[in-house]
Amino acid sequence: MNNTRVIDADGHVFEPESVWETHLDPKYQDRRPRLVRDNRGTTRYMLEGRLIPQGEGMGAWAPEGIFEATTHRDGGFDPKLRLVDMDTEGIDVAVLYGSFGLALWQAQDPAFATALCRAYNDWLTEYCSADPTRLKGIPALPFQDLPRALDEGKRVVRDLDMVGINLLSNMQGRGAHHPSLDPVYALACDLGVPITFHAGGGQFVEPRLDNYAISHTMAFPFDIMYGLACLLCGGVMERFPDLRVAFLEAGCGFFPYFLERLDEHFEKRRGEMPIPRKPSEYVEQGRVLVSCEPDEGSIAFVAESVGADKILYASDYPHWDCEFPDSVHKIRDRPDLDDASKDQILGDNAAAFFGI
Repeated sequence: MNNTRVIDADGHVFEPESVWETHLDPKYQDRRPRLVRDNRGTTRYMLEGRLIPQGEGMGAWAPEGIFEATTHRDGGFDPKLRLVDMDTEGIDVAVLYGSFGLALWQAQDPAFATALCRAYNDWLTEYCSADPTRLKGIPALPFQDLPRALDEGKRVVRDLDMVGINLLSNMQGRGAHHPSLDPVYALACDLGVPITFHAGGGQFVEPRLDNYAISHTMAFPFDIMYGLACLLCGGVMERFPDLRVAFLEAGCGFFPYFLERLDEHFEKRRGEMPIPRKPSEYVEQGRVLVSCEPDEGSIAFVAESVGADKILYASDYPHWDCEFPDSVHKIRDRPDLDDASKDQILGDNAAAFFGI
């Protein structure tokens, strides 16, 4: 292999209570999120009187507790320890998403949500300041109020040097193609940063199941396939020819199958999709990427059928299902990928996508 930088396109942090104690606007301190233990003794965040995530019944999530599930390494909240773990694993740069931060869309008060997002973004910037060349943040934005979300998007990219904007596949009942989200895509193009869709929060599967293993297995790819279908078939990539998007934490094995299925429906029901070309052609342009799970058996097939330049390496550190400390090696040591493909997946693609 060439000496390509290894860039983790999807790592995570965990938000300790000190995030809100230190960074949240003082007028909201009495309402700040708090880590609590539920009736079974498992950790949850309390937000506006609700447990996030809920621990029992339909939609139950992470039965061991939110902290225990998301933070198997202290580097999740301590950046110095994270840098040590990155060196151990062979990661040069990590792009960072929240854990509870990905759930701030659930706050019901738009002004409070804005304050929460600003506090999280300020804390994440402080976390990344341990080594800004190696730690890159993705913000939480208060999509409860679009003008406030756009203002915060400008601030985090221009002033805090964050490298993208994250959306959910289901934005309060709106798909990725909904016209109300066009200002977000326009802002990303204007700022020169990509849009990422991080799996989780779609609420297609979770409310129907009380088994976390089954729900987690299904929810992530279902979320991402919904977002991908809406984006490609709903005209977003056609309306925004400079837009770059990535779909994260669902693996890459579904990608060839699902693109083939979207193309089939375009060909047979073309009048129902407001696009002039097959959905897969937008992917062929190099503007739509997916992340892979390091131990996926189908990576080589996806690289051959869709292109190695469409795949991002992601560690999911420090969550329960990450492959630390072996995720880089599980790609680097694969006999079914050539060195050029490994270089693309492990670093080149992310460098171009995020502008690193």
